[in-house]
Amino acid sequence: MKTPQFFSDVSHELRTHLALILGPAETLLSHGHNLTGVQRKDLDVMRRNAVVLLRHVGDLVDIARMDVGSMTLAYTEVELASRVREVARHFEPLALQRHISFTVDATESLLVQVDVEKLERVVIHLLSNAFKSTPDGGRIRLAVRGASGERVLLEVEDSGQEGARGVAGMELGLSLARDFVELHGGLVRVTEAPGGGELFQVELPRRAPEDTRVTRRAPEALWGLEAGLALRSTLESLTPPVDERFPVEVAVRTEDSSRPAVLVVKENPELHHFLTEALQADYRVISAFDGQEALEKARSLRPDIILTGTQLPRLSGEALVTALRQEESLEGVPIVVLSTRDDESLKLKLLREGAQDYLLKPFSAEEVRVRVRNLVQLKRVREELERRNHELERLRSREEAHYRAILDASPAVIYVKDPQGRYLLVNKAYESFMRRSREDILGRTDEQIYNPENPEVAEAFRRNDVEVLRRKTAMEMEELAPHVDGLHVYYSIKFPLQDMSGQLYAVGGISTDITRLKRAEEERERFFHLAPDMFCVAGVDARFKRVNPAFTRVLGWSEEELLSQSFVELVHPDDRDRTLQEVADIARGENALHFENRYRCKDGSWRWLAWRTSPAAPDGAIYAAARDITEQREVQEAVRLLNLQLEQRVSDRTRQLEEANRELESFSYTVSHDLRAPLRHITGFVGLLERHAQGALDAKAQGYLRTITESARRGGQLVDDLLAFSRMGRVEMRQSRLELEPLVAEIWEELAPEREGRQLVLEVGPMPEARGDPAMLRLVFKNLLGNAVKYTRPRAEGRVEVTAEDGEDGVVIHVKDNGVGFDMAYEDKLFGVFQRLHRASEFEGTGIGLAHVRRIITRHGGRTWGRGVVGQGATFSFFLPATPAP
Repeated sequence: MKTPQFFSDVSHELRTHLALILGPAETLLSHGHNLTGVQRKDLDVMRRNAVVLLRHVGDLVDIARMDVGSMTLAYTEVELASRVREVARHFEPLALQRHISFTVDATESLLVQVDVEKLERVVIHLLSNAFKSTPDGGRIRLAVRGASGERVLLEVEDSGQEGARGVAGMELGLSLARDFVELHGGLVRVTEAPGGGELFQVELPRRAPEDTRVTRRAPEALWGLEAGLALRSTLESLTPPVDERFPVEVAVRTEDSSRPAVLVVKENPELHHFLTEALQADYRVISAFDGQEALEKARSLRPDIILTGTQLPRLSGEALVTALRQEESLEGVPIVVLSTRDDESLKLKLLREGAQDYLLKPFSAEEVRVRVRNLVQLKRVREELERRNHELERLRSREEAHYRAILDASPAVIYVKDPQGRYLLVNKAYESFMRRSREDILGRTDEQIYNPENPEVAEAFRRNDVEVLRRKTAMEMEELAPHVDGLHVYYSIKFPLQDMSGQLYAVGGISTDITRLKRAEEERERFFHLAPDMFCVAGVDARFKRVNPAFTRVLGWSEEELLSQSFVELVHPDDRDRTLQEVADIARGENALHFENRYRCKDGSWRWLAWRTSPAAPDGAIYAAARDITEQREVQEAVRLLNLQLEQRVSDRTRQLEEANRELESFSYTVSHDLRAPLRHITGFVGLLERHAQGALDAKAQGYLRTITESARRGGQLVDDLLAFSRMGRVEMRQSRLELEPLVAEIWEELAPEREGRQLVLEVGPMPEARGDPAMLRLVFKNLLGNAVKYTRPRAEGRVEVTAEDGEDGVVIHVKDNGVGFDMAYEDKLFGVFQRLHRASEFEGTGIGLAHVRRIITRHGGRTWGRGVVGQGATFSFFLPATPAP
């Protein structure tokens, strides 16, 4: 994995060679008057490509740093709109040259905390992309405004052109811009602009992350572009090269003392010459070729700014910076370190030791001039500020007026008294409190003001003032002062005042009315002591800090005994681990909404306590309330034991019922067998009698035999129905989800023999799924549909309807017919065993079917009911719950 040192070494190697390409090339172009047009063009191509290559090297190194997480941000508080306007200003000539409509909407003042150099590079890359993508005569818009959530929005919109995307260098620049934005915690969005082209939106937080060091900026007028190299290379890459560059004559100025002096310290003669050439037009250049020489010349000549390398003979650049900062006479001289080492730790070290700037090679002559100019201007501003500070001494009288305004604006009572207690100064709040004018107070003592109404107040004030003067230190205290509605409590800070010689000449005081707070505190204390519940303040060290009297009343321990030991010692051994875990959770900021444990009383008994707490305060205090629930727990325990007894009784009763059911089933089989045997004999002998007496019996006798046979058959059917009804209450239910509509259709088909030769119509509405025992529900529908078929027999055209109502708690099923109906007066007999509302001669049956229906639905947890009108039909309904019965 590549380390930060690796990238620093790579940057050093590449930038050194590029510096030796750019420096001579720019010098030749500026002063090579004898160059031919071709030579000048070649040199310009070389220089321009070297500048672009330099920018790409920096971009690639920055991307590599971010990939390994070594890129850091140097946050500075700046006004965003002015920084953006400053960058945009350099693109205006290009826009004019290409007839591009370039608008900048950056009027809103927006203070942000960002890495200025990286912010400027983001704007430069976005504008570079826009100018590359926009044809001549197009339009570009740059806007800055505030956004929601303490964020700002930067927009770059271009009109674009076909095939403009993908220009060489654009992807790298935009990728780096995106990385810089994300490094700030922002985001980049790219959408299609309303009029074509692209809209880049950069959203940034206004503030740096918490605990991040933020540098404050100098006045706007002294700002320079931090991203000068990126701007220069970008503009040159966007500006079409010309065939010929004409030399500009520069008049060499004389060595006059009015120009600022620059001390240039470089061991490399070529680079030293480059710097001298770059600066001599505007500055007096002082040369030094090693660190020791530079230190001596700085002491004697006192330059306005010092440019130094890091690798110097005799005295290194780092040592030189340290030595210069130890010279009092050079304290305000700016130092610029010129280095090929892209080493963040070295840069921070030199900046901490007193350097003002760290300039990384290679650099252009213009960049050096801009940085030197800015720092020299800052030095002169600082010197001007120092001069003005002396003038401010003469404005003390005006400052006193400001102090008076501040004192009078304060809601606190502020005053100054001399050692004898006479008032020297009071503010408006004191006048309002005393209901007297300032003139009526100054020069008088508290005794003169408060006597004879409140002599004790005056005595207390004087006693406190004297104690402050005696101790010669500030004191805090509570004092009483009379008001219209009685005495008020004031929190006072009194302090001695000394003159320049150290002699006490007065006592000052600041007093704040805390009467409401005191009353609230007294009410809390009264509630704390009178509350029937147990209130306490504890610490995360498992010790009580305060307890109310309820603790002593419940546990029997005195307050001193409770505070002198860890409360864990009083907790039941089985509850201690859980109690300590709750304390740890509360210390982490959690609430114990309901927590119970046992505490040992002084008499050795145990009491159950239910706790409620708040999260631990910053000082570790835990505020808690407890209630004695011992009796409640005893009742709960008694209920638990009673439930166990009831469960045992239910279990015993269940076994008894199961035994009774087994006996009943055995009895049912016995009765069934005993009843079926005589019936089979009757049926059999009637058959024998019919065969032997064939032809001998008249019609009346044969009618008697048919009556006997039918009665025996009905008796057998009755026995079978009784046996099935008895079993229905004991068979195990197997509930599942089932479709009702197919079930209804299947049963209707089974009833086809009973419907044969009749005109009978079945209408089935939408049927939801239901939960139940399929076999039992099949029997329910068979009985209800069979009854509908049977009781519609007198109708020429019978009609049966099956509908359902689906609800949250279950489903209701209705089976309706247009048969003979029934009288509602006998509704209570509908679902009884052997209960028939029609004669057997009219409608066959045993009277067991509806009893089966009720028993099955009841076992499902549902209910049954019926409605009917004689001669108009009947409706039988049942409810199946959504939740299965236990």
